[in-house]
Amino acid sequence: MELNKASTRNAWAAVDHLTRQVRSGDLNPALAQWVNQQGLDLDHTVFSSVCLFDEGVYTGTLVDGDGRVWEFLADLNDPQASEMDDVTSELGPKSPEHPRADPCDLITMSILYQRDEQVAA
Repeated sequence: MELNKASTRNAWAAVDHLTRQVRSGDLNPALAQWVNQQGLDLDHTVFSSVCLFDEGVYTGTLVDGDGRVWEFLADLNDPQASEMDDVTSELGPKSPEHPRADPCDLITMSILYQRDEQVAA
């Protein structure tokens, strides 16, 4: 993917940095383990956002290896309280195919990033 504008490069860099932090366990090794326990391949999962909601509780949005977009609440203290919702069908302008898509949106960029990784593999 060509990144012609600084804003697009910044969005790519933000997604890349966060994805590498989660994959390596630098953000929280238990979060990386939680992602794997959800049946996702961490090496093919891309993260647009991850926020520490409370001690050991993270919320965020990810794109799985199949290109599906998920919102999650990962309660590392009580895994039974965790949730994942497939929001792919509700993306609207966040979908790269939408006529008003903005590649600077981090969800849109995560989808583009995941696709780029698939092509490179």
